[in-house]
Amino acid sequence: MSKMLKYIAGTSLALMATAVTFAQQKEPYRLGTPAGLLQDIRTQATKPHARLVSAAELKVGPGTVLTGKVNTRRTDGKNMESMIGEIENVPGSSFFLQVKDGNVTGNIILRNSKKGYKYYTDNTGTAFVKEVSLDSLLCIDYNKAPQETAGRTASANDVALALGELQSRPGANGVVLLDFDGQYVSGTLWNNGNPINAAAATLTEAQQLEVWELVSEDFRPFNLNITNSEAVYNSYPANRRMRCIFTPTNTAAPGAGGVAYIGSFNWGNETPCWVFNGGVKGAGDAASHEVGHTFGLGHDGRTSPSEGYYAGHGNWAPIMGVGYYVPVVQWSKGEYASANQLEDDLAKISSSTYGVGYRTDDAGGSIGAASALTVNTGGAVNTNGVIERTGDVDFYSFTTGGGALSLNFATPTRHPNLDILATLYNSGGGVVATSNPNDLSAAISANLSAGTYYVSVTGTGYLNPLNTGYSNYGSLGSYAITGSIASATGAAATVYKDCNYGGYAVTLPVGSYTLSQLQARGVVNDDISSLKVASGYEVILYQHDNFGGDAYLFRGDFSCLVDLSLNGAPLNLNDWTSSVIVQPSTAAAARTAGTIQYIEKVKTEEAADSKLNATLNVLPNPFVNEVVVRTTATTKEGYLYVSVFALDGKTVLPAKRIVNGERIDLSNVGTGVYLIKIFNGKDTEIRKIIKQ
Repeated sequence: MSKMLKYIAGTSLALMATAVTFAQQKEPYRLGTPAGLLQDIRTQATKPHARLVSAAELKVGPGTVLTGKVNTRRTDGKNMESMIGEIENVPGSSFFLQVKDGNVTGNIILRNSKKGYKYYTDNTGTAFVKEVSLDSLLCIDYNKAPQETAGRTASANDVALALGELQSRPGANGVVLLDFDGQYVSGTLWNNGNPINAAAATLTEAQQLEVWELVSEDFRPFNLNITNSEAVYNSYPANRRMRCIFTPTNTAAPGAGGVAYIGSFNWGNETPCWVFNGGVKGAGDAASHEVGHTFGLGHDGRTSPSEGYYAGHGNWAPIMGVGYYVPVVQWSKGEYASANQLEDDLAKISSSTYGVGYRTDDAGGSIGAASALTVNTGGAVNTNGVIERTGDVDFYSFTTGGGALSLNFATPTRHPNLDILATLYNSGGGVVATSNPNDLSAAISANLSAGTYYVSVTGTGYLNPLNTGYSNYGSLGSYAITGSIASATGAAATVYKDCNYGGYAVTLPVGSYTLSQLQARGVVNDDISSLKVASGYEVILYQHDNFGGDAYLFRGDFSCLVDLSLNGAPLNLNDWTSSVIVQPSTAAAARTAGTIQYIEKVKTEEAADSKLNATLNVLPNPFVNEVVVRTTATTKEGYLYVSVFALDGKTVLPAKRIVNGERIDLSNVGTGVYLIKIFNGKDTEIRKIIKQ
């Protein structure tokens, strides 16, 4: 068991200075080995009024040593020593120095002279200190928000909902706590290690809810949970969490709208960030700005005119500038005129440094990998999604018997970041309609013939990012698709809970459905007992999730999956299915009324019951442009017959004869998941392949 940390607070240690000068430090100054520094601190710091040597003297250059007062010291008695304090007789100063497990970290901050020093260990294990720009260590002089701020007033319903436990993404890799109820902070880098008793925020519960919505939407692309729950925060490791304190107590940075240490999200020492602004817009924008700093982001300003915080143009501003005055505030990479830096905000937040990353894409990225649009039996549409990355496109499929289509693609009502471009495609991939109005949402209306269609959602830009608008870079976040599709009976298939088409009935347009996607539409695992398959379509039922295990193809209507027959043998698939594919029929002719039912067992990679299956390799997988098919089970002449289908059944490569080991060119198909069908004259195998 590790030794409990010992805290020694309020100890005044005279760190004597041979000279105190703040000249520009051109080169890093070598301090020696971390082990030597650790021993120096440990030997001297325990002696009251002793003169500390080496880095503990806060050396910042040859002959330049700052005199410090240590307010907080921590030690584990083994491999860690840290000190927090201030430079004596230098107002607005602070320092932090830590030696832990062979690494030296820390900083010296001189606010009034706008100087800073950073302690670090290089890749040879040598400790250094160097002068750096102050804003690379700390958010300085962040503008306070105006008294009256923009932001929609919360409705009575919002107030009624406020304010239980809020979580934007339960179970995410990291967490940010929006702390509205006051906090006693001690032993951190703030206030030179001295305590701060922060008062509760002046925001009403309805305003707190709206602030949570704003910050959640700003961080929606990432695998990060924005919460107001102390219990949720405490459930995360110390280096995967950040507390953001909303308070009028501005001891940490008097006169500022907020403050944070750069890169502090993963420090693991409970150093919080702060928001001092009131009002929804002022507090929310400041929170995202300061949390952005904890992920290592710098300020977005301009070189001409020279300014540390860019307030934007038109209706847009960068989060790491100041966004109080405009409705669209996004992450940026400095695409506007005279940007003072070109830092890629998204790449930095999602980097492995902080262990958060992007959230998983929630919809297919091509027509071939389209997810099914959620449509109930009455034709009402209700699907939600997130554009997680720049250029991400979410595709959805649906089937109609023909008639009117009306779809709305909406961003959140309050504080959206996503500007939507919506597109409607026919079954061949041709564009039927697009929508990209001047506001952030979109809408498509059309009269359609019977068939399968696709819609896509992506983020887009507006005007010129240089000086009048923005690109699609930061056009990210959540959306909802609602509306109606005529002729819901035109669904390709309907599955039922009970035999004889009883219990719940869930229509399935053309598409592929994992267990989670089936559950989202109301289908319970291992619960399908009967199904109807429309003329011209077929259904593949899979035993396991993600299209694994045994699989059977159906054409026609089946009133009970208990008493089936395949090749004269009884077959029971009742309460058996965990994933489903619905696709246009691959039969030579579409089923017509009166045609007998059809069942076929489909070979999958999990059903290793043939020589073809046992020796078949399709590589590489995933692939970029080509795949190679190899097997010892060819025809006598050494041939194979290969075809490729999208998950909606559309043929992307008609059947062709190849020789064993021949390269198959698929460079003309979009990214996504496909099925490759291989026939050797006796056996047929179907494998999933992924185009990157």
